[in-house]
Order: sequence, then C-alpha cells, then structure tokens
Amino acid sequence: MIFTQSPNQSGRIGHKPSMIVIHADGGTTDAGTVEWISRAESRVSYHYLVGRDGEIYQFVNENRKAWHSGRSFWDGFTNVNEISVGVSFANNGSEPYKQIQYEEGGYLVADICERHNIPAHRIRSHAEVSPGRKEDPYSHFDWAAFLLAYALESRERMP
Repeated sequence: MIFTQSPNQSGRIGHKPSMIVIHADGGTTDAGTVEWISRAESRVSYHYLVGRDGEIYQFVNENRKAWHSGRSFWDGFTNVNEISVGVSFANNGSEPYKQIQYEEGGYLVADICERHNIPAHRIRSHAEVSPGRKEDPYSHFDWAAFLLAYALESRERMP
C-alpha cells in the first residue's frame, strides 16, 4: 500500500464508518489521479484508490472524512461522506476494469468491513448515493467479480 496524504479531508463529526462507497476516478492514469487528489484545489479525495495494476493507494485515514461523494444521501443520511469510506477504482469510464482490480479491491473492502463491522449490503456505488448526479463506477463495473473477491476474502477471515 502506498500512502499519499490528501489535504482534502476533515474530521468526522460524531460518526464512524458504517458504509463503503465504490467510485471510478474518471482519470486516464493512476499517477494523474494521485497527483490530482494530492492538490488542495481539487477539493476531492478518496480514502483509497485501487490502481489499474491492483496497487492500493491510501489518501485519507479511515477515521477521517474524505471528500468523495459530494451531495449524497443513503438510508436517511444526507451527508454520506460523514459515514462512509470511499474506495475508487482507476478507470476512465470506458476502459475495461482488470481482474486484479476486482481481486485487490475486494480484499481491501473485506478488510475495511471487518474492521468497522460494516455489513455487505452497505457497500454501494457512487451512482446509488448521488442519483441523477453521478454514474460511477459505470455500468461495465463487474459487481459479481468484485463481490466474489470480497466474499472469498471475508470467508477466509471467518473463525
């Protein structure tokens, strides 16, 4: 895991992570996304980015609020950033996702869910929490491949 701190973060106000929001970064290169997230003027961040080669980048500590969902709501909560961990997959919106991304992303999300006791039904897409405003991780994201990796990792962690 590569840690690169983003200035675009703030404290959570009385909340702990209770959901995961899956994104696609819309960028053309991992390096470009890392550079953009690291700049204050971008005013955006994720907790994690799953690179095209499966490398995991962390920008914000999970106990802090990353600025990834903007105007959003879920399950009666109107500021999803306050209660979520943002995990983005490197993808420009038209290129195919790679199997290594599903595997590494699934393992990462299983680990986050275990540490914060987040149930699988609270893993949602950016499009779901920001309907009409966002479309990522896009229709070609293979949820079955991602959730299979998540489930296999979760199963291995069971006592």
